[in-house]
Amino acid sequence: MKKLLVSLCMISSAAMADYRSLADQPVTLKGPGWQHLVFVNIWDSYAGLGPEALIAELPSEFSDKVQRIWVAPDLNVTPAYLKDYQVAFPQSKPLIIDQHFQLLRSYKLWKTPAHVLLKDGDVQFSGSGEALQQYINKQF
Repeated sequence: MKKLLVSLCMISSAAMADYRSLADQPVTLKGPGWQHLVFVNIWDSYAGLGPEALIAELPSEFSDKVQRIWVAPDLNVTPAYLKDYQVAFPQSKPLIIDQHFQLLRSYKLWKTPAHVLLKDGDVQFSGSGEALQQYINKQF
């Protein structure tokens, strides 16, 4: 009976997930609470042009309140490349693959790096790193 309940619980949580992380864990973008989506082009990150430095500089008052989810568009990447990226940038977990730019388009973003803040699944902010810093300074 206990095994059955655990199995049902796992199935229901997987069914509620919007996405699967690179580590094959369920990821939902419906909350609860704050979520920070970080859209990254891994090749820019290797060149020093990614969002990692900005993320490291964000105030702890903000970072402690959000669940950070990294999102990589599926342009010129493979799961193996993304796993190598996570080794080079270990803070980039969980990481989901944005198939066919569905998430970028849904948040009306056209380039990376970009950021989206969700509160209980509702968009509170969408934009660049500079705009994110301004938003955080006003809200947090």
